[in-house]
Amino acid sequence: MKQWSPVQQTADTPALTDTERAVLAVVYAQRETTRPEISSELGLTKPTVSLAVAELEKVGLIVPLRARQGSIGRSATVYGLAESAGWLLGIDLGSTRLQLLARGLDGRSLASSSLSLDSDDDDGPVQILKAVRDQVARVAAPLSQTNGPLRAVGIALPRIIPQYLEQSAAGSTEKGHALPGILEALSLPEGVPVLLENNVNCAALAEMERGTAQDHDDFVFLQVGVGIGAGIVADRRVLRGAHGGAGEISSLPVGWPARDQGDEFALEHYLGSRELLRRCTSAWDPSFGPAPTTVPELFEHARTGTPPAVTALAQHANDIGQLALTLTAVVDPALIVLGGGVGQNPLLTAGVTGTVHRFKPEISVRVSDLGDQATVEGAVALTLDHALSGLLGSRHTRRLDGRTTVLTTRGSA
Repeated sequence: MKQWSPVQQTADTPALTDTERAVLAVVYAQRETTRPEISSELGLTKPTVSLAVAELEKVGLIVPLRARQGSIGRSATVYGLAESAGWLLGIDLGSTRLQLLARGLDGRSLASSSLSLDSDDDDGPVQILKAVRDQVARVAAPLSQTNGPLRAVGIALPRIIPQYLEQSAAGSTEKGHALPGILEALSLPEGVPVLLENNVNCAALAEMERGTAQDHDDFVFLQVGVGIGAGIVADRRVLRGAHGGAGEISSLPVGWPARDQGDEFALEHYLGSRELLRRCTSAWDPSFGPAPTTVPELFEHARTGTPPAVTALAQHANDIGQLALTLTAVVDPALIVLGGGVGQNPLLTAGVTGTVHRFKPEISVRVSDLGDQATVEGAVALTLDHALSGLLGSRHTRRLDGRTTVLTTRGSA
């Protein structure tokens, strides 16, 4: 049986000199560049750059792409990141859906999959682990043959990770989401790091790297769906907090709704999609036809102007706006990004924005560009952040605070 332990380095990270790291950092940042351009960028002599380039070619990290004709008749070789530099795997393991996304270290999208999960079924836990095993095996085998080593796997979980690790050690997590079972289901080659992160933090990271918040240093990703959560970004770093719970807004002790002190998650229960649907259907006037039985039906009623649905969503948008205002008072973001199955629906955007702008007109409110892909994109971005830290060292500025949980196999017992 495999054993797992914390690690700091990425799988198959070559031992590079500082000069080689510097050259690789330029190639990665520029995507395509020449030795004279690298020399100018780093202030290094051309022979020094040539030696570093040769070594990076030798270990399969960069490749010559083509010749570029110079202005005085001489040509220069253009270099880029090699396809064999490695690949990354992100996994969004939620309560109802499993998503996988593989990207090359050079940013190419290599493979993806999405599968619905039924964790409430009697054999749900077994099916979840089987789904992880099957989907990862389907993706991993062909990619490793042509894209170099798998450098890291990122898993996004709807959990506070330090608490989740404690529960896993005590054997008190749900079977389908128990860490030992997940790690075994991955069936990874020895030495491949597995990074664990909260799902909303992953979504925030993705919005910063590839989505709505690319041009913002300080923002909040506010997820509203079955549950609620926030990913907080300050100075382009996702904040985790002392105990991993930064952004866990589900238990905020706010004055609305009336708080039952015995219900730690009263706010999440109130703002979650199930309670939204219950409130609407309980007040539904039969003269408007059958009440909606699902949240998508509720939104469709609102889109077509059915009064009780319009009223319910207007109140819900105001409530989400009030929550956003609570966050702005603490972290002062420039932008609120709305995500999640409910939060990203455009029927809510105007109402949320109106509530925020009554008190904070300087704060932008926008819907996620990445939609349902935000979390799995963030899991991949997490692995990229880790892989680049291993390859580039101090030449790479980390997007997370350095406390991401990283595990790797260390042999058999």
